[in-house]
Parts: sequence; structure tokens; C-alpha cells
Amino acid sequence: MIDFQTELKKYKPVTEIRDMENALQQTQMQDLLDILQHIVHEQNQHHTNVKSE
Repeated sequence: MIDFQTELKKYKPVTEIRDMENALQQTQMQDLLDILQHIVHEQNQHHTNVKSE
């Protein structure tokens, strides 16, 4: 059986992600968020169109 407390003590954040976050400028983060919002919006439209057919 997994001992979650022991596993949590072993956890270390991925340094590449931390480095990436520090390297991205605010405008780049906003660009990424805009892209993700666009993708979600398109997926929602596609899902709605499939249901109505």
C-alpha cells in the first residue's frame, strides 16, 4: 500500500517548470492564456454543434 505522507515528503517540484515560469515575461504569459482561451472557446463551439446535429 502507498504511504502518501512518505511520498509527499519525497516530492520535489520540477525545476524546468520553475525556470520556464521565471523566463517568461508577462506579455508572453498573456499570449499563452489568450491561445488557451481560444482553444477552449473553439472546443465549446464544436461540442455545441455536435449536440445540435
